[in-house]
Order: sequence, then structure tokens, then C-alpha cells
Amino acid sequence: MSVVYVFEAKIISYGRGRYIIYPPKQYQEKLKQYHGRKIKVIAIIEEEQP
Repeated sequence: MSVVYVFEAKIISYGRGRYIIYPPKQYQEKLKQYHGRKIKVIAIIEEEQP
């Protein structure tokens, strides 16, 4: 069984060359139940067209 969450997130610098994906508050609560587990992340970066 798979669980899929789709949301917009921010990428935040977390010190020396480390970055974290910072999801919205409602998803932080849902995702913390998976703390310590390996997960797969798909990141889609949309470029703004002028």
C-alpha cells in the first residue's frame, strides 16, 4: 500500500550545503508519523514564463 501527499513546499537552507523541503503546516503533522523512514520524493520545479 502507498500513501501519496501532494502539496507545494519551500526549499530552505539548513546550514552548510544542506537543504530541507518545508511543507505547509497541515502536512507537517501528517508527515511526522513517518519520521525515520525512507521515503521517495518527487520534486517538480515549474519555471515562470515571462
